[in-house]
Amino acid sequence: MSYKNILLIAGFAVFSAAVQAQVILDIDAQQRGPKVSPMLYGIFYEDINHAADGGLYAELIRNRSFEDGPRYGAPADMQGWSTYAAAPSQLTARLIQSSKKTPLLNAVQHNALELDIKASSSIPVCLVNEGYWGINAVQGRTYRLSFWAKALKYKGTVKATLCSKDGAQVYAESAVSGFPAKAKGWTKYETTLTVSDNDPQAQFAFVFDGVGQIQLDMVSLFPPTFKNRENGMRPDLANMLWQMHPKFMRFPGGCFVEGQESPDNAFRWERTIGPIEAREGHWNVNWGYRTTDGLGYHEYLQLAEDLGAKPLFVVNVGLWHGGMTPYDSIQPWIDECLNAIEYANGPVTSKYGAMRAKNGHPEPFGLEYLEVGNENNQPDPRQQSDHYYDRYEQFYKAIRAKYPEMKIIGNVVAWGDDNPKWNSTLPVDLLDEHYYRTPGWFAGAFHKYDSYDRRGPKIYVGEYAVTNGFGNLGNMNAALGEAVYMMGMENNSDVVALASYAPIFVNENDARWRPDMIRFSSSQVMGTPSYYVQQLMPQHIGTQVVKVSQTNPYEGNVRKQLTPKQSRVGFGTWGTQASFETSKDVEYVNGDWKKDGNILQQTSRKEATICMEKDIISSDHYTCKFRARKDEGAEGFLIIFNYVDEKNYCWLNFGGWGNTQHAIEQISNGGKLQTVEKRGRVEKGRWYDITLQVAGDSVKAWLDDRLIFDTVLKHDDTKGVFSSATIDEKTGELIVKLANTSEIATTANLNLKNFTPDGARVVRLAANDGMEENTLQAPTHIHPVEQLLSPEGNSILLDVPPYSLNIVRIRHH
Repeated sequence: MSYKNILLIAGFAVFSAAVQAQVILDIDAQQRGPKVSPMLYGIFYEDINHAADGGLYAELIRNRSFEDGPRYGAPADMQGWSTYAAAPSQLTARLIQSSKKTPLLNAVQHNALELDIKASSSIPVCLVNEGYWGINAVQGRTYRLSFWAKALKYKGTVKATLCSKDGAQVYAESAVSGFPAKAKGWTKYETTLTVSDNDPQAQFAFVFDGVGQIQLDMVSLFPPTFKNRENGMRPDLANMLWQMHPKFMRFPGGCFVEGQESPDNAFRWERTIGPIEAREGHWNVNWGYRTTDGLGYHEYLQLAEDLGAKPLFVVNVGLWHGGMTPYDSIQPWIDECLNAIEYANGPVTSKYGAMRAKNGHPEPFGLEYLEVGNENNQPDPRQQSDHYYDRYEQFYKAIRAKYPEMKIIGNVVAWGDDNPKWNSTLPVDLLDEHYYRTPGWFAGAFHKYDSYDRRGPKIYVGEYAVTNGFGNLGNMNAALGEAVYMMGMENNSDVVALASYAPIFVNENDARWRPDMIRFSSSQVMGTPSYYVQQLMPQHIGTQVVKVSQTNPYEGNVRKQLTPKQSRVGFGTWGTQASFETSKDVEYVNGDWKKDGNILQQTSRKEATICMEKDIISSDHYTCKFRARKDEGAEGFLIIFNYVDEKNYCWLNFGGWGNTQHAIEQISNGGKLQTVEKRGRVEKGRWYDITLQVAGDSVKAWLDDRLIFDTVLKHDDTKGVFSSATIDEKTGELIVKLANTSEIATTANLNLKNFTPDGARVVRLAANDGMEENTLQAPTHIHPVEQLLSPEGNSILLDVPPYSLNIVRIRHH
């Protein structure tokens, strides 16, 4: 039996049997709280993880304008494209740049593809595009192809096809009418392809049977799109957004707003409108790939309208990752912002309103919300945060003067602070708070907004998600922590006016951030449990809060000991190189470790590296001694104890947080809980003697002869049942929400006063275990289900499974 299995059995042995207890909810429909913000729940979209090209934006051709390269600053190449010919001499392909001799399509297209072709009807040649990790060919579906070409003495025809990856099966083909054109310049060609079979990994190919030279640019292939928009969205992904019923849509980011290395890599909205061949595209350096900007400013506004959401535009204040415009020279950025508002809202007689009308939308889009900057109000100027309030004031005055009704959102500290403040007397409508935390943090923040000043600015929780303890793709524990937090926001909707989870999308072939609530491939899509929470909460919300009195079903229960009967100890680092002394045999869990005699070294600067001694400690009372030394890097070293497996252990963190403090941290099911911390640091190159004494859940630790910790491990008080209620004054329905974050199944008795029920139903999202997830192979393993309930007089009895969100809708008699 493995060490892991032995320790798991030992760890589970300390759990006592779950005791079922009934939750009592007393709900008086006349005891009201604040009105619920009608704009509370929206979405935050950012092009991350190929969320746009190869994702929501429905374009199927990869590198359609031959501008993509392997990395920022490197020359463009033919990625996504390949050639096929019986002999290499039959077809050669090369990228060409604009010159007087060979002018390209227009000034914003810097490359085109030139083909030298020596083919025949019996021996054709092919130019193939693989799409974004495959093209989803669907039987009976018609695809629209367009491309620009210039034929140089080419004699022959060209066919467009969709075929299998090996080319053996052709699912659709169409001769391109009028090719080659008699005109000598660039000509746009269009045709359609109707598919005869299904293949999620199909490829697109041009088939040439002639002789001569051809130049190609802006090759575009679209399936049917959401709402049948010409330059539109992939329907299944857009439909996932529509099912969330968002009240607003924040765009285009995120770090995508700022860009990196150069202001040209920021989102510059004027470069993203008009015909696709007139869009230059730019490098999304923050997330590691080039974007076509096919999903541009106009498309964002149109998508918001199609979703029934109000647009919320985030503007750049002259800051990007790695550089800035001085705060006293930002007028061009302010002008860019004002022009964007005019494009969205201006009359057709205005310059930018006329551009909007020319692009197919004469009516204003109705932009009402604008955020000044993205995470630009950090205390450290190295974090894209230079003179934020000076920048904000200039934007605020310019926007207010021309658009006095615009709701303006300001930045506060975005990370490292659980209670960020607006440290200015400048007026602001909403403050954008960002939280990426653990499930326990979110559940523990159920009452966070209870004490907020009602006289201050409203809060927009612009980005939040469980990013520690979410499992692999996003588990039920994460979703429930977020659900409890959302219930707390609903209860305080007089303060929290808007909220949006982040981020939304991830292409499974290029995951650069986890978790994300919608995961997809070329043909599949699935929502994590967090997605279903984000879907259910807006679908089931009333217009005013109703107060709930809840008994504590776990009151009096005996707490379980956290320290297991069998465990191991070991060593770790966080972004730092360190050495340890041990005579024991060790197991490398992760990181780059090496052992020479009794000296164990971590040689990389990876985060959360772990190496464990193989010996099992068969007691919950033990004392261990260690020696450790910080070698290089920003932090100190870690001593690991109570280790059961990679997701359940504790560590002593000496010299954490940039070598500024010591802490004990508990990791349970992958989520982290901080037990205690105090100021402190460790010296580089010095050996320290560490003594660890564990007595049940009591922990003492000495650094040399100095007692650093004398504490007790923390129990997670965020496990249990949380409840809230709202009433829908339009329908008369009472909506009660109960989230059970624990492993204990229970029942809930809903006692209603001043409300006579005439029927009820519960919508439930539940899992057998908090670690369970959805996958593309099992996309609805965790999925909402509905059940009818039978009131008995003025009471309703409800089963509340473990790890569940339960939303009860009660009709009024």
